[in-house]
Amino acid sequence: MSQKKNHRLLEITFDIMKYIAQKDEDVGFKEICETFEIPKSTVHNLLHTMTNMNFLEKNVDTARYTIGLKCFEVGNAYLALNPFYSRAKEVVESISLTCNETTHFAILDGNEVVYLYKFDSMQPLRIFSHIGKRIPAHATAIGKAILSGLTREQLLALYPETTLPAMTNNTITDRNILLEQLELIRKDGVSFECEESTPFIQCFGVPIFSKQNKPIAGMSISLPVIRGEKNKEEFIRLLREGKRELEAMLL
Repeated sequence: MSQKKNHRLLEITFDIMKYIAQKDEDVGFKEICETFEIPKSTVHNLLHTMTNMNFLEKNVDTARYTIGLKCFEVGNAYLALNPFYSRAKEVVESISLTCNETTHFAILDGNEVVYLYKFDSMQPLRIFSHIGKRIPAHATAIGKAILSGLTREQLLALYPETTLPAMTNNTITDRNILLEQLELIRKDGVSFECEESTPFIQCFGVPIFSKQNKPIAGMSISLPVIRGEKNKEEFIRLLREGKRELEAMLL
């Protein structure tokens, strides 16, 4: 059976929304035109429509765009109807309140992790991240935890190049080193990274597997490097307990 083609203009519309959603700052009209290489008139009409429908917000002073409230409403509707996600939120919150560090829940999308939930600690030093944020999976503990559940063939498909992009000076940029590290994570069941995605931040992570032994999500505890690793074993215990509880829900 031949694959059905998407409606090109609708596809571009969603691509623009995803592009803006992944940015940490607002995006200008010129950048969108150059990124998608489509006529200015088409971009103008799409942005105008998306803004009118509240999928995008336009800063009247700078004429730059950010993601709109309607995107949050649509995404939140999906999550609200997912009992597994609701329970994952509770587990992530419980872990954070117990260890007083920031916790995350994320899924893998391509070779990036997408944060679906975050619970901040009460500590004065906080972790800069937010729900919906995308980060290269190979640079994060939560991402490497999920990646550890993939086969070598799947990993090579995700990372066809031998050199990986760096987020900091500590990011693993050699695919072979990443593959070796993922093999160790498979054996131990816990991942770790120190300043690989964010300076001065270290993280511990665990994957969450379906009954078919497929990685579907991950959880992590993040904390400043300055607090050291004295509570490492407690962090790992909490993550493993949360992992067991969530995996028990899955059919």
